[in-house]
Amino acid sequence: MEKLPSKPLKAEALRRLVERARHDAFFVGRALSIYQKLHGLDDQQMAQWLECSEADLERLALCRHPDDKKDGFQQDVRKIAAFAVCNPDRLVQVLREAASWDAFQGDSQDPAHGFLLAARDHKPDGDDDSSGTPGGQG
Repeated sequence: MEKLPSKPLKAEALRRLVERARHDAFFVGRALSIYQKLHGLDDQQMAQWLECSEADLERLALCRHPDDKKDGFQQDVRKIAAFAVCNPDRLVQVLREAASWDAFQGDSQDPAHGFLLAARDHKPDGDDDSSGTPGGQG
C-alpha cells in the first residue's frame, strides 16, 4: 500500500500554490498581494481586515479572480466570500483597488515600489523651445 504524504509535505505544497497564485492574475491571490503591498499588511493583518482566518485567506487566494466587467461580479464575489468565509464587502474593495492599481500601472510594475510619478522638466529633444532652460522658462 502506498504511503500518503505527510502533513508537512501537504502544507508545503499548499504554501507553494498560494505563492504562485499571488503572482498570477487568474487568481484572487494576486489582488490580495497587491492590496497587502499597497497597505503594508502581512497575512495576519490581511486576514483580520477581511474578517477571516489565515487558512481561509489561503483558500481565498486560490479562488479564480471574478471578472469585474461582468454583470454577475457582485454575485461571484459573494460566492467566493461564502466559500472562503470572509467579509464580501471588503473583498470587493480589495478586488476593485487591485484592479485600479493594475489599470494605472498597466500590469508593468510591482506594487511594492509604490506610486512614484515624476513631472517632465522639459520636452523631448527637438520639441523644446529656444530658451534653453528646463521647462522652457527663461
